[in-house]
Amino acid sequence: MDHYFPNEFGPKAVSLYLVAFFLAYNTFRCFYNYFFHPLAKYPGPLLWSISRLPYAISLSRGNLVHDTWAIHTKYGKVVRLAPDELSFIDGQAWHDIYGARGRGHSEFTKNPAWIRPAPNGVFSILDSFEDDHTRQRKILNHAFSPSALKAQEPFLQKYTGLLIQEARTRRFLDLKDWYNFTTFDITGDLTFGQSFECLAKGKYHRWVSFLFAHLKASCLLASITFYPVIDKILWYCIPKSAFNERIYHFRRSVEWVQKRLNLETGRNDFMSYIVGANTKNTMTMPEIEATAGTLVIAGSETTSTVLLSTTRNLMLQPEKMEKLKKEIRETFSDESEITLKALENLPYLTAVFQENFRYTPPVPCSIPRTVPDGGDTIAGDMYPGGTFVGLPQIAAYRYADHFAHADHFIPERWLTSTSSPLFEPTTSDPYFDKETFKNDNFKIVQPFSVGPRNCIAQVLAHAEMKLILGRLLWNFDFRIPEGREGEDFYNKLWVEQKTYGLWVKEPYVLEMVPVVR
Repeated sequence: MDHYFPNEFGPKAVSLYLVAFFLAYNTFRCFYNYFFHPLAKYPGPLLWSISRLPYAISLSRGNLVHDTWAIHTKYGKVVRLAPDELSFIDGQAWHDIYGARGRGHSEFTKNPAWIRPAPNGVFSILDSFEDDHTRQRKILNHAFSPSALKAQEPFLQKYTGLLIQEARTRRFLDLKDWYNFTTFDITGDLTFGQSFECLAKGKYHRWVSFLFAHLKASCLLASITFYPVIDKILWYCIPKSAFNERIYHFRRSVEWVQKRLNLETGRNDFMSYIVGANTKNTMTMPEIEATAGTLVIAGSETTSTVLLSTTRNLMLQPEKMEKLKKEIRETFSDESEITLKALENLPYLTAVFQENFRYTPPVPCSIPRTVPDGGDTIAGDMYPGGTFVGLPQIAAYRYADHFAHADHFIPERWLTSTSSPLFEPTTSDPYFDKETFKNDNFKIVQPFSVGPRNCIAQVLAHAEMKLILGRLLWNFDFRIPEGREGEDFYNKLWVEQKTYGLWVKEPYVLEMVPVVR
């Protein structure tokens, strides 16, 4: 027996035993996950139910939004995306997962795979924990109130005017870029006291470019965070340059924040309201520095996405584009009349954006949360603590039980007056009448989320998108460049793009044809 012992347990044998143990353990885990796990009763694809791997692969490839949507279409309103994760498209789930439910209910905290502090070790308002978030939000709310927006309108008008100047000069614009240039210049000036000069230079600032790369990197990191051993190994494989770029990005933010705070000026920008409300140092300087970049993103990236998706949806339905242009041009005889307040009185413009939020939401994915310890209810059913949950917006908004003609872009469904001439169908629409949309679940459309962590910049976002598109369509007709009309790209649907948290927007060049008056 002793003679055989060394051979039986040599390096090769040990390796085989380890492989066998690994396979046996994972086979057992898969068997347990499918038959005995507390979430085993919820429907979903077999491989997704037994392993986190399909979810991680889908996320890393930019397909998670589309795959989740397909899974809900096949399996229903509550589906299993991973052994420990469920996805909901029931309207009540908005309140139960993201809302403030009061006594007897703890907050559904963010999924830890998606949370990382700023380089100074502090969490921004985006990722801060419940008590810290409440404290920070009270200060920041002042900068995003309706009264603050009224004082900030000159910033919005200024950069929208610069966009129009560039459109007249250049004639052809890639609106993917130029919408971004406009919204980032606006929020850069409002946050740091200086714009990124994207409009003036016709290119992205290095600080802005980093944000787009960071979004994809965050999804890739999240996909491996579910595997702690791999996670630790891969962290050492990330190029040092990537960390250096993140440090540069943060240091520039800190420099700009300090420069802005040293200005003695009543600019009515974000910092003026934050400083004015922060008299008791309720929000620390490291927290302000960590949050500054978040404020820029909150008022820019999703807004530019809405502008681009709305433009593309309207270009695919020319009669609706004509209906919108007619409303804008008949309402305003002079461009100076186009103010934020005046734009609120355009029902079809409002309906177009509301339908765009439903049809192509700027944040199509779910915002992951965790059921608190002890479990809690969602849409009337009890779920165990530690379960990851969320509501994927595009899957919810395109669900046939929630909307008539859910896969059609029909702004008319949002009009309150069905007797208005605006309610008339266009030739691209399926048939509808005043009864068609009466059972639509309009309340489920919450593009800025709900509850205490909803988007702080939603008032600003609404104002930006209405002003920018309103003034552009007052000044220009949008036209596909001559010779490119037959290209498949211009008939491509928005949802065919990949997503990494947000949409990966493709170039979209149009000719800006000045309106002759």
